[in-house]
Amino acid sequence: MKPPRNSAIRLRRKGTGVLPPNPLRWEQEHNGLDLRLALELSPEGRLDHVQAFNLLDEVLGVIPHTQLTLSRAELQHFSGAKARRWSGMCVPFPEGDFLVVYNANHPETRIRATLMEEFFHLCLGHTPTTVRAFPVGEKARDYDSGKESEAFGSGAAALVPYKPLREMLQSGMTMHHIARHFHVSEQLVEFRVKVSKLTRLTHLSTV
Repeated sequence: MKPPRNSAIRLRRKGTGVLPPNPLRWEQEHNGLDLRLALELSPEGRLDHVQAFNLLDEVLGVIPHTQLTLSRAELQHFSGAKARRWSGMCVPFPEGDFLVVYNANHPETRIRATLMEEFFHLCLGHTPTTVRAFPVGEKARDYDSGKESEAFGSGAAALVPYKPLREMLQSGMTMHHIARHFHVSEQLVEFRVKVSKLTRLTHLSTV
């Protein structure tokens, strides 16, 4: 099962205040709202990433990298200074299933953003990229900026929907308190404010 992509529902959202004044982001907004609809989540509710992955039949599990069977050298690779930039990945199996792995050394707020990005890579049918743990004369990973932007943006929209974000800013709520409400990082809230064109409301944030 995957979140529904119902064109009639998407059409009815226009003009209701749930989409930001940024048409270039509407597809990602719809993706996020579709997921919240599938989870029967209220606009201001905190998204449960575990329940989200339960919608995907092809996901075998979501685990921290520390649960992988790795050698000491490989574990050090995942905990070194460079590895702090690595957040998560979907590991494909020959049968078509996936195991989602995340960096357990990251804060939970970042893990939540990472997992929602990986969720949408799967949900949107993105072709997996190649990751090389010990590259020799090659890049550490392939990278498709368009797919990465689509997956991250959709995940961010699911975690922090536009309408409640706008209403919270209008009420004077600070970035810090909004981040705590949705259990995300302040950087993610700032990203949502920017792409949703709500920067003009940040001067109201006082409580």
